[in-house]
Amino acid sequence: MKKKMIYILCLMFILPLTANAQGKKATKTKKKAKVAMQEENSKFTAMLGATAKIFIIDSVVVDSADYLNAIYTNKEEGQVTTYNRFFKSEGNGIVYINELGSKCIYSKIDEASGHKMLYQSDLLSDGWTQGEPLDGIDESNGLYDFDYPYLMPDGTTLYFSARGNDALGGYDIYRTRLAPDGKRFLKPENLGLPFNSEQDDYMYVIDEQNQLAYFASNRRQPGGKTCVYTFIPSETRTTVSGDDEKVRSLARIDRIADTWENHSELETALNRKRAASIQDKGQAKQKSESFSFRVNDQTVYTSLSDFRVLNNRTRMKELLNLKSQLAELETSLSKQRNSYATASSLERQSQIPQILKAEQQVTALYKQIHQLEKTIRSTENQ
Repeated sequence: MKKKMIYILCLMFILPLTANAQGKKATKTKKKAKVAMQEENSKFTAMLGATAKIFIIDSVVVDSADYLNAIYTNKEEGQVTTYNRFFKSEGNGIVYINELGSKCIYSKIDEASGHKMLYQSDLLSDGWTQGEPLDGIDESNGLYDFDYPYLMPDGTTLYFSARGNDALGGYDIYRTRLAPDGKRFLKPENLGLPFNSEQDDYMYVIDEQNQLAYFASNRRQPGGKTCVYTFIPSETRTTVSGDDEKVRSLARIDRIADTWENHSELETALNRKRAASIQDKGQAKQKSESFSFRVNDQTVYTSLSDFRVLNNRTRMKELLNLKSQLAELETSLSKQRNSYATASSLERQSQIPQILKAEQQVTALYKQIHQLEKTIRSTENQ
């Protein structure tokens, strides 16, 4: 009897413990299930069906401060730089400059709203005009903190990034077009997937001449790093097809190799990018090393964008060309003089007219250069 009572008491003690353990186990299982079934971003889900099919040929991760160096813009179609570099004043926005260097669109904090807005300015004979807000690109569409502008060569299609109510997350890339009246921009449209993500996506640039396009994103990147994607632009938007898992993977850009359909086209596009890179770096080197022009005792210009007067940019190009001609002519003249010094009397007679003609050309070039420099300084200092 005693044994039976002890057995019953043991059961009464063990059963609650077992039930409690099962309850804890069930709770843990539920928690695991909850993590596994984490709810997908509703905006991502809504955009999924319209995921654009793109051919991404390359991606490179760089320091966020240097991402512009991984985007090779075609200077004949326009270029982008930072606000502080272009205006030589404090600011952290991006500036787009058209191919003629006569118009720019830039981002700057609006004091009234405290958010970034997009402005445009024109270069006149006396310098850049005061920036005017782009009509139609404002907070009325639920967007704010506008930045990263890039205007296509058609002068109509504008890409930019902004934050907003319909944004997937952080900065999203948008596109708009100038209205037929040429006075205001139409309502911006979100580019959707895979261009946008739940992180920041920005600086959408198309190089039509080289048939390359770029955009930057910090999706899945550690702090301070940015990934720049290079893809082949398409005139029409085609949506991806396949099962849900495949579409989601392409929408997230899990692997750029999944977008490759033609390896021959891939290699051709990569060659175009290499050529664009060489051209871009060559232009940057030429731009930084081409000249050092003293405007006055306090100011020295080293870039064409430094000139306030638009005509002086053309004059400076002409001046650099004349100086190049002068350098070549002086080298040739030096060789002729050395040859004259060791030539016979008969040979010298035939060389004299050539040397005299070269000396006259050098003198004329010096005068032309001096006058052009004087004109540039006087107009720039007005």
